[in-house]
Amino acid sequence: METVSTTPVAAAAAAATGAVNLALYKPVSVSSAESGATGGAQAVDGQGNTRWSSQFSDAQWIKVDLGAVSNINHVTLQWEGAYAKSHTLQTSTDNVNWKTVYSNGNGSGGTEEARFTATGARWVRMNGIRRATPWGYSLYELKVFNDAGATPANPLPTDAIFAPGSFWYREIPKTVALHANSAGFVADFLRQVRTYYGNVTINTTSYASPLFQPAAGTGASKVTQWDCQHKGYLDASLAQQWASVPMPSYATPSDGTDGEMSIYQPSSNTLWEFWQTRKVNGQWQACWGGRMDNVAASSGIWPPGYGTTATGLPFIGGQVTAEELRRGEIRHVIGIALVDLERAGVYSWPANRSDGYNPGNAANRIPEGTRFRLDPNLNVDSLNLHPVARTIAKAAQKYGFVVWDKAGAISLRVQNPKSYTALGQADPYVALFNGTPNYALLNGFPWDKLQFLPKDYGKP
Repeated sequence: METVSTTPVAAAAAAATGAVNLALYKPVSVSSAESGATGGAQAVDGQGNTRWSSQFSDAQWIKVDLGAVSNINHVTLQWEGAYAKSHTLQTSTDNVNWKTVYSNGNGSGGTEEARFTATGARWVRMNGIRRATPWGYSLYELKVFNDAGATPANPLPTDAIFAPGSFWYREIPKTVALHANSAGFVADFLRQVRTYYGNVTINTTSYASPLFQPAAGTGASKVTQWDCQHKGYLDASLAQQWASVPMPSYATPSDGTDGEMSIYQPSSNTLWEFWQTRKVNGQWQACWGGRMDNVAASSGIWPPGYGTTATGLPFIGGQVTAEELRRGEIRHVIGIALVDLERAGVYSWPANRSDGYNPGNAANRIPEGTRFRLDPNLNVDSLNLHPVARTIAKAAQKYGFVVWDKAGAISLRVQNPKSYTALGQADPYVALFNGTPNYALLNGFPWDKLQFLPKDYGKP
């Protein structure tokens, strides 16, 4: 049975800045309520101490009527302790036909920010599938936004390359269980900083992938595999994946021995990655990489064995772009490479492989794929940081880092400036870095305030 409740419209519903919460004070329907004091209206009243709570069974929902069809691309769910372990968000323009725009099969409670491709909707429904506790589903607030109207919003393609539920875009709740050996991992991270050059660097022209986005209709090229690792054989599947690549005439790989390059074509929804890329007699060759189809519906993880990083995590997910630094906000997990890592057989999701090496079984070695963050309670604005470092620090609090590769120094990657200069544009990092060397940009970063998350954190 459906129950409906409303609250009076307040005079000043919208905040002075930021996107308007389109669900505020709107009519709400729910599948059930635990009591009269926890009806659906309590989830759209703008109060952080009132809540909707369902009866104690899995199949429950809450639905808000926005009053008219609006473009939306963002829903905030502020969970009480009784949260959904699995749920979907659905939209409708007629209250009959529903479209799933977001799904989360491994919820962790707290404040959940669901972002998805903009869609027209009048009704928005949280459809609970599986509870995390013996209690019902309990929401302090359900908020609906069109971020394109926010100040500031400035959405970028890198905010949502993969499926909305991808781990790349999921915020880490402020209150979350940490790894049992978090302190040991922090100690080893700091040891590596001291041992390897005394800093954490940001790779730009070398060991950072250029990204080229060819238009629809770009001529296709065959990229062949060359056996740079002297395996004595070539991969038949990879040959098929690279049989037809829309390679722009201006494409060029990164400097350095890795020769990385990424091709992403939005019109075909396809991503290609290449490692040890070269051109021989006018013919493109690469040693390894892959092709990812239907990128917008992908989890953001390469199929096992493919992709360029040691973990199967694509560059386009975890690199930082110049556009993000200009905006002053990164809305995804950041990839990081370490030097001394746990042995290859030990890794953490979202990695699906590793090239770690620990023959002496040294203690506290961090496995590839491990997720960690900067303490979210730290006041980053009070620190003496370069603007680039401050932007990275705030993203590290909200989305965290993922260990995606092994390198000769602890390092992050920006989108290689060749992505811009190959098109005749200026290197954007000259202005963004403002004379600071890339190895000094993160000076003063509070690495001792890291928090490591449990093995396989967020795994569906």
